[in-house]
Amino acid sequence: MNAWSTGRSRSWIGIALVFAAGVVLFLPALRAPFFLDDYMQASMAKGTFPAPRFGAFDLYDFVNDGDRAVLYERGILPWWTEPDLQVRFFRPLSSVLLWVDYRLFDGSPLPLHIHSFLWWIATVLAARALYRRLLAPRVAAIATIIFALAPCHVFPIAWLANREALVSIAFGIAALDAYLRWRAERRLVHAALATGLFALSMTGGEYAIGFAGYVLAFELVTHGERVGKRGLGLLPFLVPTAAYLIVRAMLDYGAHGSGYYADPFLQPEQFVNAAPRRAAILLAEAWGGLHGLVFDDDTPSWELAVVVVAGAALLFWPFRRVFARLDETPRRRAGALLLGGHLALIPVLAAAPAPRLLGVTMLGIAAAIAVLLDQAWFPAVVEERRGGAELTGLVALALGFAHFVHGPGTAWLMAREFWQSATHAASRTAKLIARRPEVASSEVVIVRGMFNSFILPFSLDETGRPAGRWRVLSQTGHVLALRRDARTLDLIAPADKCLYPKGVANLFRADSSPIPVGATFRLPDARVTVLEVGPLGPRSARFEFDHDLEADGRVWLNDAIEGLEDAPLPPRGFGKPYDP
Repeated sequence: MNAWSTGRSRSWIGIALVFAAGVVLFLPALRAPFFLDDYMQASMAKGTFPAPRFGAFDLYDFVNDGDRAVLYERGILPWWTEPDLQVRFFRPLSSVLLWVDYRLFDGSPLPLHIHSFLWWIATVLAARALYRRLLAPRVAAIATIIFALAPCHVFPIAWLANREALVSIAFGIAALDAYLRWRAERRLVHAALATGLFALSMTGGEYAIGFAGYVLAFELVTHGERVGKRGLGLLPFLVPTAAYLIVRAMLDYGAHGSGYYADPFLQPEQFVNAAPRRAAILLAEAWGGLHGLVFDDDTPSWELAVVVVAGAALLFWPFRRVFARLDETPRRRAGALLLGGHLALIPVLAAAPAPRLLGVTMLGIAAAIAVLLDQAWFPAVVEERRGGAELTGLVALALGFAHFVHGPGTAWLMAREFWQSATHAASRTAKLIARRPEVASSEVVIVRGMFNSFILPFSLDETGRPAGRWRVLSQTGHVLALRRDARTLDLIAPADKCLYPKGVANLFRADSSPIPVGATFRLPDARVTVLEVGPLGPRSARFEFDHDLEADGRVWLNDAIEGLEDAPLPPRGFGKPYDP
């Protein structure tokens, strides 16, 4: 066997081991039942969603102008919902793939998770091909391992509704590879291939916009081309991107009115205000997996700034030193991947920061880290460990631990946590149905709900048909209920709390749209009046129902950690606390 065949065999053995590691790390995610939006999309695919969805392309159309009133009337949207809330995403290819899965494998999540896992394999193979073309073999191998086992892939595998990330990224990486071939060789076949693959990436989801960062970065490191030739070279990316954005705008896709999303096209001011904090959180997660370990979503902004500045200062000299030792072509390629990874963050700042948003960014950061690790661990000339060499070695050790130990370990823990959460949610629903089978057709009122209370109606019935009417009066921790009379109930949260979440935890209303004292909201069967507003928002509200609170056909529940428990109301003139 010649050296080329031996090297190729070892290469495929290596990637097979990476896939085997992925099976182990993501196994809990593959075993997870449906969770959150999965139930809504299954309902859409089965035709039982309260508002009509036309065909296989609408599974990411959650709230729009045409059905907002229906969802509000059914209680799927709570009383504090922004009047013009819209949550709908233009992801036709990903929608069709899910629609087919739900129709073929009704009620069986495992085949759907395996389908998502196959997209992860495709994503890794695309990244590996790009790395092997741009980087030295050993560097490419290191980068592939870092990218493949990063925690950012857990949710797209575990959460079926988030599969669009893998679909978009897999096509996007392949498109970037074809694009770079077109820019280097000027062969029309590569231009056509890049255009088609970028178009497929766009139809997969908005993650494709992140590849603009890499296109721009590689253009910046390319010198000596005239403006006209450079513009022609950009067409394979610009044409499908422009077409996607135009169609998206014409069909009125996007998100606005939500604290979780900040669409740069529909809410530019909210996007700009949220971007610095979200970028800091994502950078800390991408480089060191620090989100949730050192800080969380409540960490003050100044602490995030300190972490980012200190991290950048610590990394700057080792990377500058290592990149300076590379030949011109490898240096430009590595620099473009590093810059492109950071520019790719900009589009995903439209959503609340989470590791699942980092798939496109990790493509470049994994490559840059691989270059540093290769230079530090396999130096052409062994240096005395002092000064810059000592700092580079320490940084390499920290990054190696972060991405070969902490990263995969975190991926497994995240997969297990997702499986536990999804399994627990399914168990809570099953216990509720066994104890109170009438909830599937009754008017259900949840005094104090949790984050998934609004998805529960879709999991009560095997067909995904939601309960007759669903009301969530508050979404907070501790709340006190005061019974005024036969039809009136006041809810009071602690002085430093709000009756509903604030910031990125509030999917239904942005902080930029506060609710004042005296504001009223009309529900189909009740009137809500805000009585008191605290520093975070409404902390007391009155609910005046059209009929007696204990009217026949109405079920009162409290959404606690252990399950949905009965919530007996206090007698007139008395109060009762409700806790998680």
